[in-house]
Amino acid sequence: MNTFKRKALFAAVVAGLGTVGTAEAVYLNPNRAGQVLVYPYYTVQSSGGNSWNTYISVVNTTSIAKAVKVRVLEGKTSAEVLDFNLFLSPNDVWVAAIVPADATTGSPGHLIAPDLSCTRPAIPTAGVDFRNFQYSVAGSADALPGTTLDRTREGYIEMLEMGTLSGATATAVTHVNGVPANCGVVQAAGFTAVPAGQINPPKGGLMGTGTLINVASGLNGDYKAEALDGWSNAVQYSDSGFVTPNLSNALPPTSLVIRSGDVDPVTLASTLITAYRSDFVLTSGVSAGARAVASVFMHTAVANEYVLDNASASLTDWVLTQPLKNQFVNDVTAAQPYTNVLTIGGACETIGFTFFNREEQSATASGSDFSPLPPAGTANSLCWESTVLSIRNSDSHTQVDTTSSTVLGSKNLTNVNVTSGFQNGWAFLTFTGAGAVAGLGTGGGTSEHIAMGTDAPAFGAVVPGEVTFFGLPVVGFMFRTFSNGTLTCGTGSCQGNYGGLFAHSYQTTITP
Repeated sequence: MNTFKRKALFAAVVAGLGTVGTAEAVYLNPNRAGQVLVYPYYTVQSSGGNSWNTYISVVNTTSIAKAVKVRVLEGKTSAEVLDFNLFLSPNDVWVAAIVPADATTGSPGHLIAPDLSCTRPAIPTAGVDFRNFQYSVAGSADALPGTTLDRTREGYIEMLEMGTLSGATATAVTHVNGVPANCGVVQAAGFTAVPAGQINPPKGGLMGTGTLINVASGLNGDYKAEALDGWSNAVQYSDSGFVTPNLSNALPPTSLVIRSGDVDPVTLASTLITAYRSDFVLTSGVSAGARAVASVFMHTAVANEYVLDNASASLTDWVLTQPLKNQFVNDVTAAQPYTNVLTIGGACETIGFTFFNREEQSATASGSDFSPLPPAGTANSLCWESTVLSIRNSDSHTQVDTTSSTVLGSKNLTNVNVTSGFQNGWAFLTFTGAGAVAGLGTGGGTSEHIAMGTDAPAFGAVVPGEVTFFGLPVVGFMFRTFSNGTLTCGTGSCQGNYGGLFAHSYQTTITP
């Protein structure tokens, strides 16, 4: 039934929204496969003295070979720490592990790829360290939060399909009896571009997973990568070492956003759905493509659960990653929907945080409830492009180290304290900065929206006019843990530690 509804919805959008721009638009694919994958978080930080590792995979679900840009971005300013090209055979799976380069806390992240799929450059058997070259340039904005390699220990990942392959290039990267025919073709020094006639526009069908695992602590959490489809209708190939293409290079700069769960004014049922198809233009120095992709991730609020039970020594972190923030913010300007420029302490965006226990009691965290205060921002802020919100209370088991998040050991953190009587429940985080409240408009570009749903008063009516997306672009998840001490397992003992990872729920506000 859900599959039918999705197909009917998108069919109605395609049929009904036909007058704005082209027939293509970037959208967040509910089936979690597409041209672009965003992995909201990777980490090799330590928690409780034990290091996290991150495992990633990408699957080519199609029968066509693909060229994919793999870009690892650190979490403070989304500076690139590793970039390479990946060539996927038809129906191929590529896997890699991100681990600490060594046992010291200042070491970089390190990528190991025990996989035969072709990459350019070839990944050494021993792996490759992450690099600080992009953010260590003296005087650059990216250098403000520091230039040391420990910044590479957490962040997020994007993979972008640059094109589908044919001819000799496709033959070279396609597996024969489990092994690519000839990776040397795409790894040769002179192979700076795919030969003419052997690469075509992206066709989608990529899906991926991420696993956060702390072996020594006995913890594990898994997620599906966010998938964007309709991101590009043209080839966007570049050699490894180039910062393009990236998420901002959407072609055309048009988005399709579905706002669901609106309440019918007559029946009070949350059955109304509205689809917005919007063309964006360059505004305040931010490209139309960046604004189009940002609109897909725009939310006014994030909702999820938390657990801080004494009996199970439970802990909870929320990951909040803002892809494309670096396209809107630098050390001089901050374009809407952002408010503050980048400083040594980050580009801090204020938030509200209302929490509820399981008995419907509620309270709001504010002022001194957040600790520590951002060095160059106000209280109640998310300062980094990939921030971990560490939820704590007055119980001693959650007050171990306020400079690292309790579950993931993140250094890019904001701590929030919930009060006594709120050991477990759920919370509602809102974006309260002036830019987030003003929202992201199309910048003068045109937009159409169409109401759909059983009780929609204007069902099927296409309404033109500029729209505004409120809040900030954000993705992420909640990670919670339970500890049951040392257990008897057969004739020996084992750890009774458990972890669980759950994607956020969101509130989306778009006007008109």
